[in-house]
Amino acid sequence: MDVTVVQVKGKKQLKQFVRFPWKIYKDDPHWVPPLIGDKLKFLDKKKGVFFEFGEAEYFLAYKNGELAGRIDAHIDHQYEKYHGKETGFFGFFDCINDQDVANALFEAAEGWLLEKGKSKILGPECFTIYDETAMLYEGYDSTPTILLPYNPKYYHDLVKGYGFKKAIDWYAFLAPYEVEPAPAMFRVRERVVKKENITVEPLNMKEYDMRFAEVKTIFRDAWMENWGHTPLTDGQYKMISSELKLILIPELTLLAFVDGKMVGFSITLLDANEAIKKANGRLFPFGILKILLGIKKCKRLRIFALGILKEYRNRGIDVVLYLDTMDKGRALGYKEADCSLIVETNERMIRAVEAFGAKRYKTYRLYEKPIKRS
Repeated sequence: MDVTVVQVKGKKQLKQFVRFPWKIYKDDPHWVPPLIGDKLKFLDKKKGVFFEFGEAEYFLAYKNGELAGRIDAHIDHQYEKYHGKETGFFGFFDCINDQDVANALFEAAEGWLLEKGKSKILGPECFTIYDETAMLYEGYDSTPTILLPYNPKYYHDLVKGYGFKKAIDWYAFLAPYEVEPAPAMFRVRERVVKKENITVEPLNMKEYDMRFAEVKTIFRDAWMENWGHTPLTDGQYKMISSELKLILIPELTLLAFVDGKMVGFSITLLDANEAIKKANGRLFPFGILKILLGIKKCKRLRIFALGILKEYRNRGIDVVLYLDTMDKGRALGYKEADCSLIVETNERMIRAVEAFGAKRYKTYRLYEKPIKRS
């Protein structure tokens, strides 16, 4: 069997790289096709935000002359500032169910990283921990929530077949709004609101830029101790801000204030994936209309991010934000909320979401492997 791997050169091959997943997932009812234009921009080395602080190489695999897989290898110099320079990454892995093809792709990624002086490979990350990260490991019976990855089960066999081992798992929890949280949670909210002089306000979109700047400050403080965290760059914040502006729900994006100072936030998104499916990767000519019509039927939310300034943690402010989000979401007609992703080592957060009636329904896994010179 003839397996060859080539580096992506030019726009034509980049389009092949972006469109290859359609070959893998065309008959999978739970796959959500990405928007092709957005992916091309994201991967463009001249325009993509990642390339302000990182570098990457893309690879395509062919078996007997037919396109059979893709992968990227990349280096995150922002990550290196906080976690050392030994680690490189792979991402955008898609492959037919063939170990030879997968091995050839991983060898290409490892070879490029080895040339860059790396001794360890971690992934999949596309491109950073705050982009689409990890492989779906458990929970294949439903469509993923917006901005979460999806992949065939056999990918894990291909990854482990090459010698990768588990690095860490991340969990997604689902909270049906018909399930009431533990009664103690309501007592905590009542106590916190009185004791902490806390007020919670929904986002006023006229103040979006100002408030997002405050969110940026809280995020930097709140996430510093998270597994694999690296502070987002100004370019990343700008990109995320512009994207969230289109899909967040203002009434469910809550800001917590103590004595007039913003000390926490909760950002909730509409899970529009079932609507996005209908566009099949293209907004024009009819994709955007299909999405807009499909959004009206979407009844799931995703609690995308919640942050509390360090000096205000462990005071129950997160309980207030969770309960208020649940109350408002139910009042607006939504049926459930996805709480994700939560790293497996964050036991406090896991216990908290379980107290709100949430059940773990998906697991995502990151893999790692030493890179050895041949």
